[in-house]
Amino acid sequence: MDELLCFFSKNQPRRPAVIRQVLSNKRTVSNLFWGLRYKILDWLAICPQLEREKFDNLIAAMVKDKLLAEINGQGLCLTELGARRRDDFAELHYHMKSPYLFSRFKVQLWQDILRLLVQIVSEASYGNTHYYVVASSFQARDSIKKWYQDYHECELGQLLGEQLLLFLKNESAEDATIFMQLFYGHEYVAKTAEQIAVNTGWSTRDIEVLWNDLSVKFANFLCEGTSIFKVLVMPLKKTGLLSKSATETYRLYDSGMTVAKIKSVRRLKESTVAEHLLEAAIFVPNFNFKHLISPMEYSIFSKLFKGNIDNWHYEKLQETEPRISFTKFRLYQIEQSKLETVK
Repeated sequence: MDELLCFFSKNQPRRPAVIRQVLSNKRTVSNLFWGLRYKILDWLAICPQLEREKFDNLIAAMVKDKLLAEINGQGLCLTELGARRRDDFAELHYHMKSPYLFSRFKVQLWQDILRLLVQIVSEASYGNTHYYVVASSFQARDSIKKWYQDYHECELGQLLGEQLLLFLKNESAEDATIFMQLFYGHEYVAKTAEQIAVNTGWSTRDIEVLWNDLSVKFANFLCEGTSIFKVLVMPLKKTGLLSKSATETYRLYDSGMTVAKIKSVRRLKESTVAEHLLEAAIFVPNFNFKHLISPMEYSIFSKLFKGNIDNWHYEKLQETEPRISFTKFRLYQIEQSKLETVK
């Protein structure tokens, strides 16, 4: 339960529903915007199987235990007790170092492939062709089979060992040891998270988080290298954080096309084009906001809205400038949020 405290703040009221939907990758432009404001978008898709009822019950329990408190109907903040519990948890447990990679790879498939790869290469190194392979998906087995046909004549044991050593030299000795204990190999049965927890003092959850963290970091390590294992990983790497449709809309926008033209060319509703561009504004590092917001609109925004961006409301703009759309208001919030982060 305490790990969820890491997604709350002492000073910024945060809505639990936004946190849950970011963690489980349930995307709406509103969720993504508030995920940006909460600075938790690196954790997008980290818990794709997160159950709403279980999450809500945990939040309710933390409110009851006075770890979280409701702030004027705006969301929940950490109490002093909650902040201490959060800090204690962070000190005593494994903390994921690269959560942002989870939204950039097909993680479950890669983990199946990785387990199978280590076992097959290990057995092949000893010339063993009779063994029970680890449970894995058909896609994983098919990927390994095709790859193995192309590279089986190489010194696979040596090459994979070299890659693992290069990767793990940047991790602590304890973390590296735990990671390798989770694989099957020649005459070696992988340890369960429960077994490792007993021997290390870590919790089973810590072992699971470590496995998720290091396995996806290893995928990224292979993608950035030139080894024969790179071809196994590259098909699992996502080209970007935008949906396919939003990517196409952004491509046209980036080429200089107007919203009206994009709407016509793509045969989409204007509201859909707006959603695509807002999503792109959140995720694309060098998004061109000035192509959509005029100098006059910038002047109006800068006069009307100052201070905490969380407290800016479109209704205030409607009172004086009703012709300016909500989309432009949100774009301005996104741009200022990004500038605020850079400062």
